[in-house]
Amino acid sequence: MHSIQNMIIEKLPEYSPNQKKLANFIIENLQTIPLLSVNQVSERAGVSTATIVRFSKILGFQGYLDLRNKLADILKEQLSPLEKYRKTISQKDDYRNPLEIVAQTVIGNIDFCLEQNTLQEFKHISKHVRRAQNIFCLGMGISHYLAEIMSYLLKLYMKKAFALSSDSPSFPEQIILMNPKDLLIVFSFPPYSKQTVEAAELAKDSNITVISFADKKTAPVVEFSEHVLVAKTDNILFTNSLGSIAVLMNALVTDLALSEENEVITGLKKIDKYLNDPRYFY
Repeated sequence: MHSIQNMIIEKLPEYSPNQKKLANFIIENLQTIPLLSVNQVSERAGVSTATIVRFSKILGFQGYLDLRNKLADILKEQLSPLEKYRKTISQKDDYRNPLEIVAQTVIGNIDFCLEQNTLQEFKHISKHVRRAQNIFCLGMGISHYLAEIMSYLLKLYMKKAFALSSDSPSFPEQIILMNPKDLLIVFSFPPYSKQTVEAAELAKDSNITVISFADKKTAPVVEFSEHVLVAKTDNILFTNSLGSIAVLMNALVTDLALSEENEVITGLKKIDKYLNDPRYFY
């Protein structure tokens, strides 16, 4: 909210009288703007809808809807888990078919993921993974389990991959044992863990390549990452939705498997012997 508020204030000398009137209204009602249509803002602020559209474009948005959606996203991020849950409960009549609603949300997250991650960037990341001597995966909370899954998938395709422990020793103690030929894959989603960001910073200072999975390109960990894969995690509840993250993880290991077929075939031959052992599997 503060960033948009600052944008409005910085451009104050450029506004017409009606635009200044609208600017004051928006600043005073940042929390409620995401709930108002352009006609409602027009009526309450006492300006025309054309003024609202022009004002939105001055701020760098395509129109009022774009500005409103941005404010809604920011407001959503600022809500505590309890507030998010209360908001969902207040709208529970809209969620009578949670299967369909959640599926649509995940599909929207995946569509956003495809828009934000270019093939060129994806291939750069895949190249780093292929070249790494060892791959270490890191995350806190539910991201710790994502790190474990990522390391497991990489191992299946013959990579030396490990999930860093969130217990003991600490992340810094584990990272100082790495070398510049290694790779650190970091998972960082709201609420952002300071330990995760500090670990990424230490790795970068140690000349270790950092690849991050994050919900946006302005996430704190991105500053210390050479590349970032953006996975939108919108959910009707307060927890992060994992659908788009899973798509990116599987796409990455798929690209690896298709790029290193000889190594994978050699490894799978060994795994087949184990899978066919009746002592372990039916």
